[in-house]
Amino acid sequence: MSQLQRRPTLRDVAEVANVSEMTVSRALRGKGVVSRRTRARVLSVVDQLGYVQNRIAGSLATSRSNQVAVIIPSLVNHVFSQVMAGISEALERAGYNPVVGISDYNLEKEEELVRSMMSWRPAGFIVTNLVHTERTQNILANAGIPVVEMMDISGPPIDIGVGLHHGRAAQTLVDHLVGKGYRRFGYLGWSDNDFAASTRFAAIRDRLAEQHLPLAAPDIYDRPPDFSAGKSGLRHLLEAEPHLDAVVFSNDTAASGGVIHCLENGIDMPGDLALAGFSGLQIGQIMPRKLTTIRTKRYDVGRVAARCVINRLDGQPVEQSIDLGFELEVGETA
Repeated sequence: MSQLQRRPTLRDVAEVANVSEMTVSRALRGKGVVSRRTRARVLSVVDQLGYVQNRIAGSLATSRSNQVAVIIPSLVNHVFSQVMAGISEALERAGYNPVVGISDYNLEKEEELVRSMMSWRPAGFIVTNLVHTERTQNILANAGIPVVEMMDISGPPIDIGVGLHHGRAAQTLVDHLVGKGYRRFGYLGWSDNDFAASTRFAAIRDRLAEQHLPLAAPDIYDRPPDFSAGKSGLRHLLEAEPHLDAVVFSNDTAASGGVIHCLENGIDMPGDLALAGFSGLQIGQIMPRKLTTIRTKRYDVGRVAARCVINRLDGQPVEQSIDLGFELEVGETA
């Protein structure tokens, strides 16, 4: 979306569905006499157009809100607390307020949040990653406001993308580890619902396959990547695959748990086993053995995402895709 488009209206839905605006209103409210077939047709058009009812009445509906809707998958994950710090600071300096929803890595929950938050007519919308339900995609594509998808820019955004190429970052990490001589790899992380992590895992798997190197990545460890999961996960993985010489974790929190497992069990890093994480979190850098990882610019991702919304609202040009890059942080664990 190169410029702001008009939001779909009740009249647009009525025209496409070939019914009156009153019939559309009744179908959406579930009140009044509307046949089942007509209601189904109206709801189909609503999904097609990405229409969301306006809960702000009268003249307020045409005024600019000072609220920007933000949906992130987690506040427990330290990555997103830093992203939110960047968003909040940039928005507040410009006189806007972030209204935050947590999707818990669930696309259906994200869809409900988008529908609810859009009905209050925010000035802009910031969401995480590029994967959404079809309804979410339609709503955001027809929102008529700046929409920023942050974190992953591996594909075309709905409107504006801000972040990094997660696949390239993962390949950089693999190339470093292979260059150090590691050949028997394991992977622990959460990939099914964390789509950026899924992109990284696929890149790691494919890069190793190109070099005919094996990868042990049991589905049983497809879980939220916290400290305890990293610690217990590495223990179980090494019980099943004792000859591994390198393990990559989906984030630094889980990798730090792996570091503690090695220290408690006399596993030398990197002599016996190399460990690597992702994100460059502080916890990994203050471990007894400094973690090798990919450092991402999480605060800047949030700050730039917010600035994109503000600049678009001010009529300034905004790039469609903004790559903030990443850095390989060579620590003591690999």
